[in-house]
Amino acid sequence: MKKMKSLRWGVCSLLFVMGTMAVQAQDRSIKFEEGTWAEIKAKAVKENKAIFMDCYTSWCGPCKQLARDVFTNNDVADFYNANFINAKFDMEKGEGPGLAKEYAVRAYPTLLFIAADGKLISNREGALDVTAFLKLGKNSVSGESIESLLSTYESGQRDAAFMVKFMNRMEGQKQNISAIIEDYFSKVPQAEWSSKDNWYLINRYVRRADSPVFAYVLGHRAAYEKMYSAEAVSDYYVMVYRSLIEKAANSPFPVEDLADQRDEFLKMDFRGAGLLALECDAASADRSKDLKSYVNVMEKIFQEYPNPDKEKHYETVHYTCWKILQRSGNKEVLQQTARMASIAMETKQPAFMDTYACVLADLGELDKAIAIEETILAMLKIKPDPDLSIAACQQRIEKFQRLKELNKN
Repeated sequence: MKKMKSLRWGVCSLLFVMGTMAVQAQDRSIKFEEGTWAEIKAKAVKENKAIFMDCYTSWCGPCKQLARDVFTNNDVADFYNANFINAKFDMEKGEGPGLAKEYAVRAYPTLLFIAADGKLISNREGALDVTAFLKLGKNSVSGESIESLLSTYESGQRDAAFMVKFMNRMEGQKQNISAIIEDYFSKVPQAEWSSKDNWYLINRYVRRADSPVFAYVLGHRAAYEKMYSAEAVSDYYVMVYRSLIEKAANSPFPVEDLADQRDEFLKMDFRGAGLLALECDAASADRSKDLKSYVNVMEKIFQEYPNPDKEKHYETVHYTCWKILQRSGNKEVLQQTARMASIAMETKQPAFMDTYACVLADLGELDKAIAIEETILAMLKIKPDPDLSIAACQQRIEKFQRLKELNKN
């Protein structure tokens, strides 16, 4: 009876996953030009467009993920095909090594935006999600090079609208962004610090808790909350204050320093102060290798302070569950981990679902673990995943089946 129940669960899950995948199917993708680099630049000149270049390698997992999940998004395809000449080069073959040297490509993927004359507009290392990739393209579509923007900045241009454009394009560059933004605000009257553009710059680029700009936002909290909402201001405080948690966790006396920092957060009354206090507890338990306390705190964080960005929430829960799985054989801890990891079935993310299956297997729930792995296997046959291969999934199923047979004997 237990076996039949498990089988029904697996089949229903598979139908749900496949149905959802069909609904969300995308039918367009970025059109990448074929031809030499010289031919691609000539086409960019002819059509008066900038060039987007995907710098990848054949072995790079995030490169494959970007190509599979982002370049095939309809919104991405429509925007990039309309606004750029798109090119992709394997950095280890053909013209790739020369282009890597010319544009200082050192990591994969690297996303380059290049003017038709070959000057760099902007670049970014690493895979991005759809939203971030669209934003990067929109910030780069003007075709104005980083070199030109730097020249304008160094000539003394400092109005807020220019600084938003300039700072957006400086992300991923070698310049000290923190120093640039602090210098900018040192020259802007404080009465202007709450404007829409300046709030954007503060929220995105001022990250030091000892910054005079952050101190100003703290001192004028009510005004900022009235203009931009209490939630937005609280989220900003949380981002900045997390640097203090990291500093305490890496001090010579982390447990004591984290306890002191936790007490400071508990004296504060903004919305995210309780979350920061719990994060201090989690960091302390982690440094003390107290897994039972760690899982208790993390479960409380996920219940009381879920990230409104579901993808980031799933990513954090997955990492936490995987981390606990590697360290613990304690049944009570694993049961709590299974409760947290159960949201994997909402995510349709094979690697997260695999972690959930492994937790269940460690708890002896092998029928359910096998059903999940069979669901994952069906998903991978439809859509490969860079983080989990079909072979690895098949090996997991075989392992769980062997364990099941051993348990019968």
